[in-house]
Amino acid sequence: MGSSGNDTHSSFLHSQAMNVLLLFVSFLISSTFGELISAEWNEWTETPRAPCSDTCGYCGVRLTHVRTCKEPMKCSGIAQKYEECAPKMCPFPRKTCCAGYIKGVLGSEFECVAAGSILPTKTSLS
Repeated sequence: MGSSGNDTHSSFLHSQAMNVLLLFVSFLISSTFGELISAEWNEWTETPRAPCSDTCGYCGVRLTHVRTCKEPMKCSGIAQKYEECAPKMCPFPRKTCCAGYIKGVLGSEFECVAAGSILPTKTSLS
């Protein structure tokens, strides 16, 4: 009979240990995979009055849009959007245009333009 009581006590301890183990595993799963699930972002908001960080050569950047996370620190992705700004050519002694831009004509103004947007020069009349 004494051994039957030990078996019952052992079985009880085993089930308690299993409950603790299951609780711990559930915690690990929720804390590990919960971080992989991104919270929702609020809508993008324009920032029309944001200043440009430079004055010429398309060397500057300007904040164009921001958004906030509904649960801070749990969203994946970016919270801010930027665009390059300040297309006027820089005066000497600075380089005229920053990397990725070259001198060009836009409308009737000399400005820095994207290097890839320049059409090849014609070498014949056809």
